[in-house]
Amino acid sequence: MKQAPKPVSYLRAWLTSQTNMMTVLGGGLAATIASIPAGGVGALGALVVLGAVQVLAALVIPDLSTFRSKVDRNARRAAIDQRRAQLQQELFQLHGGLERVSGMAMWQKYQAVVERATVLYRIAGEAQSQLSYDDAERVDKASVDYLALWLADATITDRLRSGEEATVERRLRDAEKALAGVEISDARYRHLRMARDDYLAIKLRHDGLVARQMSIEAALVSLPDQVEEIYQMVVASPYSSVLGSKLGESLSRLQLEEDIELELSQNDLDSHYFQTGAAAANRHAKAARQSARTTQ
Repeated sequence: MKQAPKPVSYLRAWLTSQTNMMTVLGGGLAATIASIPAGGVGALGALVVLGAVQVLAALVIPDLSTFRSKVDRNARRAAIDQRRAQLQQELFQLHGGLERVSGMAMWQKYQAVVERATVLYRIAGEAQSQLSYDDAERVDKASVDYLALWLADATITDRLRSGEEATVERRLRDAEKALAGVEISDARYRHLRMARDDYLAIKLRHDGLVARQMSIEAALVSLPDQVEEIYQMVVASPYSSVLGSKLGESLSRLQLEEDIELELSQNDLDSHYFQTGAAAANRHAKAARQSARTTQ
């Protein structure tokens, strides 16, 4: 699950902004200069003016829509970069470091998407451009989605490679066979049915992972092509008044996170759910065997 974004403090953003810092430094310098001919009185007067300007700016600027929009953009960009760094680190750990990852074809495709997003950000910043910053940002998010898809695909592949599904299928058949050999009134029936149900649930989750991996692999192939389509469309006519309407459909296809449930739960990605399910089923089977010995 995604964590809720932290609320943005526009006042803090203004107080720590480069513009405000330069204003404070400039005011301090003015106070120093004023103190030369007028002494402490001149410095105090300059500081009073600086304080008044600071208070007025703090009351007005944080509420300006343009300032808030800029702060929100910077916050979103920081969140994108933070998630990008996290995913890259996980991929580096999984594949043995940056040197090995950088030689992979998927990394080259990812870098191409990042380069396209960088150019689109620049175009969105041009005065006459019809490309919005938000649209360029969506392409940037797509580059991070590509990393997440790559990581999910690699993790699921590792999960499926373990071969545990064969063991689960064998145990499921054994549980079904054993269940068919006892009467409902038998004390062993409830335990065997619970074991069968647990193994069946594990198998269904495995089958779900296989289907989900197919969707992820398809998205990994299509995403770079979709980004390239958007890039070529923008570069061909960045100032066209109909650019926005043309981009709408192409950009909507980049919403991968919702379309293919990119936020896979931990239980879906690692072997813990197999271990948990198998352990529960083993407990039920053991209980059934103990019950059988008791009734003999």
